[in-house]
Amino acid sequence: MIRTGFFYVATSVSTLFFSVTAVVGGLTRAGRGWYDWVHRNWARSVLWAAGVEVRVEGLQHVRPYEGQLFMSNHQSMFDIWTMMATLPASLRFVTKAELGRVPIFGAACRSAGHVFIDRRDPVGASQAIRAAGERMTEEGLSLVLFPEGTRSPDGGLRRFKRGSFSLAIETQEDLIPVAIDGGARVLPKGARKVRPGVIRLECGPSIRLRGLTIADRDDLTRRTRQAVESMLEGLQGEGEAALPPGDA
Repeated sequence: MIRTGFFYVATSVSTLFFSVTAVVGGLTRAGRGWYDWVHRNWARSVLWAAGVEVRVEGLQHVRPYEGQLFMSNHQSMFDIWTMMATLPASLRFVTKAELGRVPIFGAACRSAGHVFIDRRDPVGASQAIRAAGERMTEEGLSLVLFPEGTRSPDGGLRRFKRGSFSLAIETQEDLIPVAIDGGARVLPKGARKVRPGVIRLECGPSIRLRGLTIADRDDLTRRTRQAVESMLEGLQGEGEAALPPGDA
């Protein structure tokens, strides 16, 4: 419990500090690099506080600081910090509108350019993603979507929602499938206790979206899920092989 208590205190302090830093960046019209520094160091501080080691594969598929769309499975809040800390891209996340109302943190997210969508308003969500797609092209920003829609309760891969791929096609930017494993052991959905451990992330070859239409959505959903599933199985195999006898 000492590790868990330390984690929550350290994360609260870090989140407040970097949120204020992001808001200051917005007030002073800071550039993309300011927010990249905020994201990366916030994420690294949280991972350090939790005692998490990150191992990454497939970074050769990422084009540093060019607009791309990352589609990842979702096991834990740690997926977000893992991606922020390790991917050489200017990441912005697509997240639920409710987070935009959190004091200071919501303002920091808006300043950085994260995209808030209300899933009950598909027209508004589509407009927000289309605008984000324009910024991706103009500013070299990358968007992150979790097509399962919520965290997996057991670390297994859930059904991918087609709506995420409708939004993805709106951007017309290349899609990079991502698999992340380990977050469900560090902090499972609904749990409070943090367990130090290893999180593995792998990026797959990009999938070209330019020229695709809504008619291609189901095929794109299938291809992306297959890519993530294949990588996730490999990562989980590595994780089980690394466990001491009796812990698998």
